[in-house]
Amino acid sequence: MVTVIIPCAGKGERFGGKLPKQYLELKGIPLFIRTILAFEKHSQCEAIVLAVEKNFLKYVEEKIREFGLKKIFAITVGGKTRQESVYQGVLSSPEDTEIFLVHDAVRPLVNEALISKVIEEARVFQAVIPAIPVRDALIRAEDNFLKSPLSREGHYLVQTPQAIKAEILKDCLFKAQKEGLIFFDEGSLLHHYGYKVKITSGYIFNIKITYPDDLILAERLISK
Repeated sequence: MVTVIIPCAGKGERFGGKLPKQYLELKGIPLFIRTILAFEKHSQCEAIVLAVEKNFLKYVEEKIREFGLKKIFAITVGGKTRQESVYQGVLSSPEDTEIFLVHDAVRPLVNEALISKVIEEARVFQAVIPAIPVRDALIRAEDNFLKSPLSREGHYLVQTPQAIKAEILKDCLFKAQKEGLIFFDEGSLLHHYGYKVKITSGYIFNIKITYPDDLILAERLISK
């Protein structure tokens, strides 16, 4: 079984505004619903688990009913960090899960081809993350001044969904929880504990809605 975990408890502080960005509407549909729909429609994704901030549980449940989502297996209360939310999601997932996909709630433009690719590669390589090469000049800055240029060679922008064999993700999450360690994403978590993480080509339009301009860009991409 392939289970999708969508951490949806973030506050979206960089985006600004009163409402967390995952609940903002994109062409009349909340971001997190658009994201879920991509996996709802995918034949290999059998269960979806959401980790939600407790004050939005009722809202999320109402939207799931409104859009007729059928693959939601569980809605759990998320943590203060992404990793804690993923941990709670794993605990609430089906016991027969073989592969976990962990995907950002605010990447609503993920496509079927990328989802299929990370699932198939995870069956072979155990852990796969999509990423795209850095295209622009890369620098290190200090106090808003250029400190030193950096080579783009070998640097990537990491995306989701990140696909991991269930026993591996559980092992790493439980260890990190016990040791009090926090990582930004699943690839970094697995790397810390010595697992090899395969990089696969990401999807250029699989953007993460982080700032208001990203929402405008996503609207234009959907329109076209």
